[in-house]
Amino acid sequence: MKKPDGRGRDILQGLVAAGKPSRPAEGLLPQVRPAGAVKAMSLGLDRLSAEAAQAKALREELASRETTQELDPALFSPSIVSDRIPSRSDSRFQELKAAIAENGQQIPILARPHPTEVGRYQIAAGHRRWRVAQELELGLKAIIRKLSDQEMVILQGQENGPREDLTFVERARFAMQMESRGFDRDTLSAALSVDKPEVSRLLTVAQALGEDLIVAIGPAPKIGRPRWLQLVKGLEQTRARDELRELVSSSAFEAADTDERFTLALRAVGMVKPTAKRRPVSSDRVAWVEKKGGHIRVVSDNASFASFLQRRLPTLLEEFRSSPEAKSNGPSKGAMY
Repeated sequence: MKKPDGRGRDILQGLVAAGKPSRPAEGLLPQVRPAGAVKAMSLGLDRLSAEAAQAKALREELASRETTQELDPALFSPSIVSDRIPSRSDSRFQELKAAIAENGQQIPILARPHPTEVGRYQIAAGHRRWRVAQELELGLKAIIRKLSDQEMVILQGQENGPREDLTFVERARFAMQMESRGFDRDTLSAALSVDKPEVSRLLTVAQALGEDLIVAIGPAPKIGRPRWLQLVKGLEQTRARDELRELVSSSAFEAADTDERFTLALRAVGMVKPTAKRRPVSSDRVAWVEKKGGHIRVVSDNASFASFLQRRLPTLLEEFRSSPEAKSNGPSKGAMY
């Protein structure tokens, strides 16, 4: 009988093995991963997911990124509310103009498509850069964005807020203009970055002064809240507004800068008292008496006289007590001097 060859034995073993439960061959057993490796793999997958999400967000941002355009300044109109008060003595504007003339416009303005005029734009932020471009006859770099009225005034106010660029009265006027356009107190607070009580204080000042007087005086960068409140109080006096109307039409007011105009207005409503002029001192005067309120004092810049008076003061006090003047003013209150 012929013995089966090697290939036949392999087939036979395979048939026998088919009837038995299969067992993985040695060296091919499934490996159980340690817990640390599983955690590392999970973290790696999380990181890949986060990076994929970031990549998607970046693609979306790139797809919708706003581009800077250079446009004719004549195509732009100012915001629906004005935050700055025009002034001939605006040194910051002159500095900005000089910088743009030398280095060009580095920061684009932000505007929206004009809500009623096709092909034109309305500025939300960058009014002074727009004015510079007009004066220097340059193209205006701008980013055009769709904005609601509310979004526009909030953005406009917050552009200047962090730099504290608006004066007190400009902030008060800005609040008054926003309220007159129908914006609520929440919007005013967001635009000015202040709480509602502060919004109320700003509105009180602006409404008491009125638009015409605020614009006539100007931004007054050196004048803070306390002095504006003084002017508001002065307006309560009879004929105060008549006096201010006469002042505003005067040549002195016209020639003054914005801070000087405020001082003139404060004086016109009687809130600045003229300084008392001291009479000239003669060369032979040794001492003099000053009266202030209910107090009287003897003043001298002569040291020898001061020593003399101190020695004679007890005698003078006794003479005074026995004088008619002392008796008419009631009894003495003591021997202090």
